[in-house]
Amino acid sequence: MRVDHLVWYSPLLADGEQYFASRMDCAPAYGGVHPGSGTQNSLFSLGDATYVEILARDPAQQAATLLDGDLAGLRGQGLYHWAIGGVDLNGIIDRARRSSHQVSEVVGGGRRLPDGKWLGWQCVGLHNHAFGALVPFFIDWSGSAHPAASAPRGGRFAKIELFSPEADELNSLFKILGLDLSVARRDKPGIAVTIDTRRGPQVLTSFDPLPRGFII
Repeated sequence: MRVDHLVWYSPLLADGEQYFASRMDCAPAYGGVHPGSGTQNSLFSLGDATYVEILARDPAQQAATLLDGDLAGLRGQGLYHWAIGGVDLNGIIDRARRSSHQVSEVVGGGRRLPDGKWLGWQCVGLHNHAFGALVPFFIDWSGSAHPAASAPRGGRFAKIELFSPEADELNSLFKILGLDLSVARRDKPGIAVTIDTRRGPQVLTSFDPLPRGFII
């Protein structure tokens, strides 16, 4: 199990790129568009299999299914959601269903890279829970090269901290799913990620209020 990637949302891709270029060890690199979702992204790596995705609106797309939902109400920039990799997707589904939690089927997706190659993935997500983006979604790259392998190295992933007024309940859910994660009790739910850089530690925080995250 590992933190696969962090999703940072910025309404304008250039603003997100500038934000990280001034804080990380390098500028992000353009990743491509998500056809039908109305979004595009840029990336930078935090290790061999962990990266940050800067997600933003794609003005060239008219169809914007993702932007019709949670993203439409976000203002400014912040951590929007995050993904766990290195897990068996069908095992996650089985664990969730055996404990009566609602979970998606395995859903495939992909995007065309700037060099024309296809990047494919499979995802699973829990839904109809009360924890929003504190609960990650789960991803497998389906034989594609991991995006962190080709993205510029912006720093090193140090830690992720999760906060919730319902910490005990969320810790129980993570235990059910077999995840090595710990949630601390705080009055407000939130996420804080520390990245080590040559400029010193950089802390990325989630939107307040916490979004619901991707619904898969």
